[in-house]
Amino acid sequence: MFNSRIWLLLPYGLQLICLTTADTNGPIIIPSTDEITLEKGQNFTIICRSNKKVQIKQQELPEYSNQLFNEQTTVALTDSKYKFETTLDLLNVSRITVGYYACFDESVNETAILTNIREEPSNTDHVAYIYIYVNGTDSLFAPFREMLISIGNSKVVIECKPTTPDVSVQLIGDFPESEYSYSPKIGFTIDSELLDNQITFFNCEFIGQNIATTKDVFVHKQIEKPPTPSIKGDSPYFIKGETFSLNCTVTYQENTAVYLVWKLPFSKSVLNETNEKEATGGNLYKKITIVNATEEDAGIYTCLSRNRNGEEKKDFTKIYKDAGFINLTKPHNQMNTLETKQRMIKLHAKISDYPRANFTVFRDGVQLPTVVAGKYYLVADRGSVDYSISNLNINDTGNYTIVATNAYVTKNVTYDLRPLAVPVIDFGRRDARKYLKDQIASIKCEAVGYPQPIIDMVFTDEKGQEKRLDVTKRTKFESIIKTSAEIQINARASGYITCHATNSMGHVSEERRFIIQEVPDGFGVKESLGWYSENQKVELECYASKYEFSNVSWIDWEGLLMDNYTKFYETQFSFVAMLVFDGITLNDAGNYTCVGYKNDDSEESYMTHVSVIEQRLPVILIPETTEMDVQVNPYQPMQLTCQVDAVPPPTVTWYKDGFPIEDTENLAIITFMMNRTTINSTVGIKSMTEDDKGKYECVAYSGEERQSKVYTLCMKETPTYKGLLSCVGVIVFLLIILIAYLAWRIRKMKQFKRELAAAGLLYFKEGVPKSLNPDLGIDEQAELLPYDDKFEFPAEKLKIGKQLGAGAFGVVYKAEARGIVNAEESTTVAVKTVKKTADNMYIKALASELKIMVHLGKHINIVNLLGACTKNAGKRELIVIVEYCKFGNIHNYLIRHREVFIDQLTDDKEKTLGKVNKAFSSSTASSGMHSDYYGSNHTQATDHTSLNSGITNRSGRKVSETGYVQPEWRSNYECDSIYEGRKPRPLTSRDLLAWAFQIARGMEYLASRKVLHGDLAARNVLLAEDNVVKICDFGLARSIYKNDEYQKKENSPLPVKWLAIECMVDRIFSTQSDIWSFGIVLWELFSLAQTPYPNISPANLLNWLSEGHRLEKPTYSDDRLYDVMLKCWEKKPTMRPSFSELQVILGSFLEDNVRNHYVDLNAMYMDINARSDQEDYLAMVSAPDYNNIVTPSPHHYTNDANQFFPSATPKILAHDDEGYLQMSPPNQHIFSPRVPSTKFDFDARKLNAKIEVNEWPEERTPMLTLNNLPARTCSESDDAYLNMAPQNDDEVFEAKDCNKNTKNIAASNPTYIMYDMDKKPHKNNYINVSNGLVK
Repeated sequence: MFNSRIWLLLPYGLQLICLTTADTNGPIIIPSTDEITLEKGQNFTIICRSNKKVQIKQQELPEYSNQLFNEQTTVALTDSKYKFETTLDLLNVSRITVGYYACFDESVNETAILTNIREEPSNTDHVAYIYIYVNGTDSLFAPFREMLISIGNSKVVIECKPTTPDVSVQLIGDFPESEYSYSPKIGFTIDSELLDNQITFFNCEFIGQNIATTKDVFVHKQIEKPPTPSIKGDSPYFIKGETFSLNCTVTYQENTAVYLVWKLPFSKSVLNETNEKEATGGNLYKKITIVNATEEDAGIYTCLSRNRNGEEKKDFTKIYKDAGFINLTKPHNQMNTLETKQRMIKLHAKISDYPRANFTVFRDGVQLPTVVAGKYYLVADRGSVDYSISNLNINDTGNYTIVATNAYVTKNVTYDLRPLAVPVIDFGRRDARKYLKDQIASIKCEAVGYPQPIIDMVFTDEKGQEKRLDVTKRTKFESIIKTSAEIQINARASGYITCHATNSMGHVSEERRFIIQEVPDGFGVKESLGWYSENQKVELECYASKYEFSNVSWIDWEGLLMDNYTKFYETQFSFVAMLVFDGITLNDAGNYTCVGYKNDDSEESYMTHVSVIEQRLPVILIPETTEMDVQVNPYQPMQLTCQVDAVPPPTVTWYKDGFPIEDTENLAIITFMMNRTTINSTVGIKSMTEDDKGKYECVAYSGEERQSKVYTLCMKETPTYKGLLSCVGVIVFLLIILIAYLAWRIRKMKQFKRELAAAGLLYFKEGVPKSLNPDLGIDEQAELLPYDDKFEFPAEKLKIGKQLGAGAFGVVYKAEARGIVNAEESTTVAVKTVKKTADNMYIKALASELKIMVHLGKHINIVNLLGACTKNAGKRELIVIVEYCKFGNIHNYLIRHREVFIDQLTDDKEKTLGKVNKAFSSSTASSGMHSDYYGSNHTQATDHTSLNSGITNRSGRKVSETGYVQPEWRSNYECDSIYEGRKPRPLTSRDLLAWAFQIARGMEYLASRKVLHGDLAARNVLLAEDNVVKICDFGLARSIYKNDEYQKKENSPLPVKWLAIECMVDRIFSTQSDIWSFGIVLWELFSLAQTPYPNISPANLLNWLSEGHRLEKPTYSDDRLYDVMLKCWEKKPTMRPSFSELQVILGSFLEDNVRNHYVDLNAMYMDINARSDQEDYLAMVSAPDYNNIVTPSPHHYTNDANQFFPSATPKILAHDDEGYLQMSPPNQHIFSPRVPSTKFDFDARKLNAKIEVNEWPEERTPMLTLNNLPARTCSESDDAYLNMAPQNDDEVFEAKDCNKNTKNIAASNPTYIMYDMDKKPHKNNYINVSNGLVK
């Protein structure tokens, strides 16, 4: 073999020697020939040399890629011409060896070599080729593809190649013969454009060595664009420093010219990975990787799939994020409450997150599994997460929270799931309910279903007569699916009790037997003493229930029936066997058994033991002697005891001087049994006097026997001493001094009581709680409550600061209280007090408010009591210390923050969210707030910030931008700090929702404590730290309005625009009217403190509301909130939602964590209330519920026939309709200087003799609103009141003009109706001075 190989290589060596003389720069192949024919089974080596590193590649063959020769070796040469040599050994050659072999250097792309050859290749400076035939194989043709795919109009190669060059090949098929070319090394090349059919059949015929063979070939012609690529990437988001990859793929088919190209949003290089060189079918991909990504790598990445017929593309956007995030939302069309009859529901949420979030699910705070076969299944796909719940039932009701968490953030969404279900009743155990006769039976029925079931209970007696049981007051709605009702009835008749549960899904009922028994368990002996005295008459009654027993009898200890001694009778519920001993003897003692015979033929027995004691005569043990003399000092207390033993048990009677003794103030008899046979009786004398001397006889009786013993009481003689007389003289003198002092004290106390009575504080501290009327509300009898001294605070520890608010009758200060809160050395508080010049009704009102707050308890959303100084209450010095709220009332706060309000609810894009709210932009010059006086002689300016947010002249009535004025008994609590040019913090819709939620919770607490507010408005809600709002001035409105003194007061205001219809019509103030006011507060919040009903006068308001009109949706409210407002303004009070329902509804508008935050803040106050040991007096009075108030009661209040408004429609002038209506006390009429009329005329000028009506033009000043507020040029006012009383020239309707000094009617926008009962004109320099009582 060695010699043979040398011989074969010799001619090639000669050729090599010749070639070295040529000037060749490219690689060379040895043997240096275009083609060579080898013999089958021969081993052959191909040598390739070059100045660069080279490699040898065999032409790829279909289906034989794993049999190709690829074992090649590269070595470095010392030859000066070639530096590198690579050899490829072909071992045991066969027909698979047939084909081209290429030698190429490293400058050539390997994938471009011997790929899709359509013509014979030529050598270049970088590639050299050789073609190898193999002779002697069993086949005339080399391997080739039998199925070819042609894309578009490209050329297609039918690879019919012979194994040796002497084999002839012919192509047979339906095509023009002149339109193809042939090469034995390539095959037949045909232009696919000439192929008419999509699939063309060819036959290759091979002839050689006297042998002919054929091979079928199919050509599939495709005229299509390239396939659409797809891009796979983990997430569209990335964070700085991360490495991410994008993989572009297409479905690739053989013989298709498809290639992939990436277009990047940047120009830097990336890591590439592709299979374009290897792919012959399946998926073609091209993957790019970006390492250590930055923000510049964000953008659109485009993958192009191209061929000669066009291109398709796919985009993938990568978004840069500073940190990870989660956006988890419910679909917009999904209801807040999911009610379904289906057996399966899917809770769907949309999500965008990075990095990918992990999910957990909670129901009512308890974690649920994400996967439970047949029940729960959670699927988190790109862009969505679904939690499926199968086999739904009523127990699946609850709030389901899907929580998404990654390393950066946690988000959640909550679904209120309520499966609709027919009620299921739990009526306790199924056996009969048994109760002792006249026992109070407590029966409870529970029902679970949705909608929430309504429970009724019916009692059916044994005669079949039904009686519906009243469960209204005993029904509890324990949850949205569970209702329970518990009744208590007097067990007097047997029968059946049926519980009915009904909702819109259906009706169910369950029945229980109700049985009356006369002894426990229905069988036994009633009232057996167990022992008896000899000869005593004994009756033992054995009862057996008729519902279980058919008969009853007695037997003795020997088992003998005692029917001769037994009386049998029946009661309504039992069979009775009475065992009778007319005179029991000692021999009758023993065990007796009562036997009951049951309806099921079984028996039950009850044994009782009878003890008989031998008769004993009475023996008096104390006193020991028959007669006993006792000497007693005057006024000395004395006890005489008589102790007797006898059988039967004795009785004792006392006699004095032969007459029976009866109890007196100075004498009492106490008797008790020491044991079964011994009695003790004692005569007690408190103070021995002459009348108490005499004989005291103790007489004991036992049966027919009698015994007695006697005490003789004598008075000791009193010795006389001169010293004793001296002592008596001194004592008498001291008593005279003491009496004089006591007389002085009594006089002072009477004077003090008179002062207290004048102020309504006679029983201020102790109260009169026994006089509390359960039919009246606490606001009408607050003065009866006791004061708790634990709230007393030393006045010397109180340091009064700046004034926060003031009125004609009261003032509120900011103060520092040392030690009022345990954990703080000094606490900032608000101090309320009443001026000494105030009427008694206002000091009484402050005292009543204090008492209500003492017994109210604490809550985060009400202004809580901290202490009080009451020691000088009789001197009209009463100080109430409450929590300090830094930011004042929310009405003024909203006005100050209009320009920085951020609307998060509505979709109006014209509102510049997060920027200055142009709709409310204003300046001091145009605010109209130059003075706190309206029409007064005060022309000096007061200190303001824009929109009157500063500290004003506190002595006048506070006038706001919207023109309202507080009544004299309200607080006028203002912010004590101004911004002084600093930009206020932004105010958002979320803040408003949080305030509304807190106000509802505070009002819910007041309603639960049976306290009426009566004037709920934004001006009476204060803002404290941490965005906490607190309700103030509660519990007094109704009693103040009804107080005769208040009704007689001039200009007493009534907040008409916040009142419910029934308040204006019937003067009925209730929790339901507070709910109406709460709806107005919501309107104020989401209109940013605009005035309600700006274009409706107070006189027209009632008719306008009665016609069904309501306030329009405020500017910054969505439909959900407006729907809540409309529900609060239902005409029928009982149709309005409760505050409990309102706080749940408003809480659902907030995120869980925000809602829970405000709820958790109240936990401390709830703990304080729970630890309180005070008696709950508020629980003893009537709740201010509408139904309680309208129910007929012995307590009636007289209303004027016309209520607040006359029945006739008032004639209102265009400008003067902003005036006030009069409200009279019972049985009086509205004062008017004009002839009485059935119509109101609100033209105040007609009440002033110095103003002629015809002086006024027909065109009057329009009513002021926020949209047409005129600019002021001098001291004007937006006072909300028009005085209806006769006025002098300097009265409140004067306003000085800067230029003409003429008089004008002030434009106003009132929110209160004024009472005006004074018929005499009067002078003052101000009008409607605020706050008779600052609250």
